[in-house]
Amino acid sequence: MEKSKKILLADDIELFLEMERNFLQREDLDLLIAKDGRKALEMIRKHSPQLAFLGLQMPGLSGKDCCSAIKEDPSLSGTAVAMIVDAGQPEQVELCRDAGCDELLFKPINHDEFLAIVRRHLDLEVRNCKRIKAQVRVYYGPVPQRMLSEFSVDLSSGGLYVKTDFPLSVDENLTLRFTLPDQKGMITCKARVAWVNQKEKPRKPDLPPGMGIQFVELSLEDMKSIRRFLEHNELEPSW
Repeated sequence: MEKSKKILLADDIELFLEMERNFLQREDLDLLIAKDGRKALEMIRKHSPQLAFLGLQMPGLSGKDCCSAIKEDPSLSGTAVAMIVDAGQPEQVELCRDAGCDELLFKPINHDEFLAIVRRHLDLEVRNCKRIKAQVRVYYGPVPQRMLSEFSVDLSSGGLYVKTDFPLSVDENLTLRFTLPDQKGMITCKARVAWVNQKEKPRKPDLPPGMGIQFVELSLEDMKSIRRFLEHNELEPSW
């Protein structure tokens, strides 16, 4: 039986394809993958997905031209297009708007924004990342030369929760470093403070004071290391 929901991911960024494929692996969704613009347009014409994510700088056929071709074809009116562009580049936004895109998704990719677009265009309940309790030493700070150190409480493929009485501000950008047990090498990535759990009036009383940190720029190898850890480990924090 053919699946009722279809999403196409098309971009020349391997990490984006790998990370978002992990979020949307499910029985009721057909996830289509294209590595260039010509293949993306061919697959859209063949499969008519409800939603397509297109990178602006795709090889073969640019995202702008691919989007224009979709919007000019009445038979593809059921496909919404989300263009992936660099943050802080108004000329890219203008190109995408001119092509008739329905949504804009800015790089570095924010998972919450990605999933919000999915929710807007598909009647689909999006799963949360698998999260496990895990206590690891985490080094973090606005610049690598000024790092603080605390322990995590839990970990997912999208981020971690750090226990601290002195959380940073929401949306503050960080450099993040940590080592997973039984994994080689230190994971280093860009990150942001996604939310804060204050000691007074906590947002989640079942958690200690601290902050949820979201991975922003994570290499493919580090992503795979975290996934291996999530699949094979279940560590209990000692706090």
